[in-house]
Amino acid sequence: MSELYLATPVLEQAEPFLSDLQKRLAACQPAALLLRLPPVAQMSDHAAAPLVAAVAACVQPMGIALMVQNRAALAVAQACDGVHLCGDAALDTASVRRMVGEAMQLGVDVGLSRDHAMRAGEEGADYICFTPGDESAQATPESVAGALELTRWWAVMMELPVVAQAMTAAEVAPLAAAGADFIMPGQGWWDSPQGWNL
Repeated sequence: MSELYLATPVLEQAEPFLSDLQKRLAACQPAALLLRLPPVAQMSDHAAAPLVAAVAACVQPMGIALMVQNRAALAVAQACDGVHLCGDAALDTASVRRMVGEAMQLGVDVGLSRDHAMRAGEEGADYICFTPGDESAQATPESVAGALELTRWWAVMMELPVVAQAMTAAEVAPLAAAGADFIMPGQGWWDSPQGWNL
């Protein structure tokens, strides 16, 4: 059975998101929460530290793993549970693995690349994530179908856990049936989580 893996919107401050998060967590129990922050050029690790600490205080006591996107040094400094790499940062899996050590979780968003997924596993990723779209490219019916097929193939052929991103509620059941270990709902989940059946 697939577990829930939530991803925040890009956050520049803890409030008012924390109140929304607490309401959502009262109704569901994700395995992990991915904290997305602005680029370092817009928010330094020092500036982001209080935000990370506030989110950590909300989720970690509940046994929810706190993952930080692309900020390995910040994740280590704030005693987060792991780092989730995406974009250009995902090409640096091996060096990030060395930086965070073996105790922290390391996930890698590989888009729709089977080769990148296999390479990430070889370089020390604890899980890989298939995503049919991102900030710069919207998901299409073809990319959604591609993510589903890759998830199905990976679940059969590989032991490394797979996170599958569901851009809409309709994609949840097929991805779960395909063998996704975790489902990461799209940002629409925050507006109406009750329709997602997660």
